Amino acid sequence: MVTYTHTFSLADMISPVDGAWDFYPYNEYSLNEICFFDIETTGLSADTANIYLIGAGFYEGDSFDSFKVIQWFADDYNSEKDMLISFIDFIKSYKVIMHYNGAAFDIPFIRKKCRRHRLNTAPLGNLKSVDLYTSLRKYAALLKLPDKKLKSFEAYIGLDRDDTFDGGQLISVYAEYMQNKYLIKENDMLLKLLLLHNYEDITGLSQVASLLFLKELANLPITVDNISSSEDDSDIIVTYNCRLCENYSFSYEIPVSDTGRAIKISFFMDRITLTIPIFTTALNYYFTDYKDYYYMTEEHTVMHKSVAVYTDSSVRRKAKKSECYVSKDGVFIPVIKSGCFSADMRIFRKDYTSKDHFIELTDNMYKDTEWLLTYYRQVI
Repeated sequence: MVTYTHTFSLADMISPVDGAWDFYPYNEYSLNEICFFDIETTGLSADTANIYLIGAGFYEGDSFDSFKVIQWFADDYNSEKDMLISFIDFIKSYKVIMHYNGAAFDIPFIRKKCRRHRLNTAPLGNLKSVDLYTSLRKYAALLKLPDKKLKSFEAYIGLDRDDTFDGGQLISVYAEYMQNKYLIKENDMLLKLLLLHNYEDITGLSQVASLLFLKELANLPITVDNISSSEDDSDIIVTYNCRLCENYSFSYEIPVSDTGRAIKISFFMDRITLTIPIFTTALNYYFTDYKDYYYMTEEHTVMHKSVAVYTDSSVRRKAKKSECYVSKDGVFIPVIKSGCFSADMRIFRKDYTSKDHFIELTDNMYKDTEWLLTYYRQVI
């Protein structure tokens, strides 16, 4: 086993680490409690393949002014156990371990190998595990990424890789390196390719971790800056002041079915813009207590049982859910039903099967900043 170390100034990194950095998980742990790791293997199955490289990255210095990467490399076919011992011993001083798809691959692979070598994996189990893949994959579409790979997230935040390989391609590179080594023709270029891929995965992880703030968008500290209407009065436009790190900008839409319109949300630096479409139309309010109503077959309407009981039984029957409603002409805006503002707020729909929900727009809503804050948090 050979150990390689690399240290560089935090000033060379894209993600800021300063007093303004207060997004999860950095608001829960000190930076010196977090480490990042990645492994390289000779195959996908721990039953038939081996680990030939383990890399770990961590912040160091009194003010976390540098980032260091340690790589344990198997320069022979008998180093796997030594690498695992070194790695397990290393992580004992941390509280959080971050990785990319490590929950599905790296960690189970290491555990299986530790069992084979009769090594204690308790230190690994004592760490809070943060898988950036599972945490960030649903935001790939939001950020308009071509896929959910680590390299795509790296490119989004502005990282350019020197490494052009993926883990699978490097299996043959490692095999060639070892073949040359045993023929006493050690190839430094092959070694650099193997170390570079793992090294850039680690440094990339440490900076892509900055995107974990996406999980906290609904909880951003924001204030309402301005409320206005579009030129044609077809939308409400609300701007909020917030604080996003660096120069992140992105936007997405929540379509309102069959209308060709959508709730639009855009984030740019310290500003959020929310565009809420306005609909002037007739919509239905469906009673939740439909069992308390009769359907009047001649009037094609519903009537509460307390009144309908006095009508001829031949012109009434029990109301169904889908027909127990009243229609109303008005001005409406779409809402997310799962986060309805209050139990007594009436939710309107186009028809009973519609998945789009609306509330009636009132003048008070333009003035109620708390309501506008709540609206943002429920649609985000």
